[in-house]
Amino acid sequence: MSARAKRYAEQEDDRTLWTTKMLPVLFITMVATIVTVTYLGFHCQLLLQRGVPVSQRDPRQVLKGQVQISLYAILALLWTICYSRATLTRPGTIPNTPEWTFDSPQTEAISSLNIEKKRTGERRQCKWCHNKYKPDRCHHCRVCRVCILKMDHHCPWIYNCVGYRNHKYFFLLLFYSVLALQLVVWTMWESVRYTMRNESPFLVMFAVLFGETLSIFLAMLITGFFCFHIWLMLRALTTIEFCEKTTKRMKPDSSMPSSAYKKASWFGDVQEVLGKDFFLWLLPVTDLPPDGGLTFVSETTMLTTDMHVGKAYSSRQHKTGLPRGGLATHTTPRAKAASLSDYRSGVRCGQPVPVLAVFLLVSRSRRCEPPA
Repeated sequence: MSARAKRYAEQEDDRTLWTTKMLPVLFITMVATIVTVTYLGFHCQLLLQRGVPVSQRDPRQVLKGQVQISLYAILALLWTICYSRATLTRPGTIPNTPEWTFDSPQTEAISSLNIEKKRTGERRQCKWCHNKYKPDRCHHCRVCRVCILKMDHHCPWIYNCVGYRNHKYFFLLLFYSVLALQLVVWTMWESVRYTMRNESPFLVMFAVLFGETLSIFLAMLITGFFCFHIWLMLRALTTIEFCEKTTKRMKPDSSMPSSAYKKASWFGDVQEVLGKDFFLWLLPVTDLPPDGGLTFVSETTMLTTDMHVGKAYSSRQHKTGLPRGGLATHTTPRAKAASLSDYRSGVRCGQPVPVLAVFLLVSRSRRCEPPA
């Protein structure tokens, strides 16, 4: 086979693969269209009483129909924006800067900011993305063929990975899906009973009953999935971390942190997903730093604010054979004091430091102190 024929075959394979991957997106669009047409075209028309003379219409039912149309239109608009942004926004990848490439003198400066290491103590690296080092919570997606920052999972329903930059849009997509479906389920039940009790046309009765059944099924499914993602957000976990780390490495102990990146309060955990500004949480806009997603340990994480959590996490790393992410091993009191002084000066200057090293340093210094 010639090179031209081979290139043409590869292009045909890519087109076929792209068409296959777009099928879930088309399916979601079709389902949303069916629910919308059923709700607005049949249920709301019954409430507005379009086939009844104006003098014989019930004003309370007409007002109810107008309110429900307005609420559903707002939720549908927000859902469409969130779905579009979750699909079109790139989740973020490893930057093309020297500190994330092999054999660069700047790699040591960034290494102390990451706590996820190999079992050998070396930095995690990606063998597919041109030999780059991986930041914390970064994983390679074989579908998208790129490393994703703070990767949650690859979602075929949005034809994209859920990562650092579009995690909020995916979360709000579930949120507005739940609200819209709950609105349809609880308000359209009145039309179902009306069509069953009265002699309504078969098409109207079938459309209303089918739309209600479909909405109940989707509401149960998506509500459970949304509650799971709320739980993950409050535990500072991604779906990959829940599947790989929680079930295999973390023991069922309430004193253990849910994640090495959990904040000191639930408010901080929500900010990591929905943004810093409270008033923008429910809007499909982002206020996350554009250069974020590379490090997640700061002065507000449990590893920094709670000494017991830091010791428990360090002890769990030792028992499971995991690397200790840059833990310092000083043998003399002068070296320990110097490291502790450097840490305190770094905190005062606002510089990120390897916090796990401090926990081991303080615990060792206490054991070495002579009794009073």
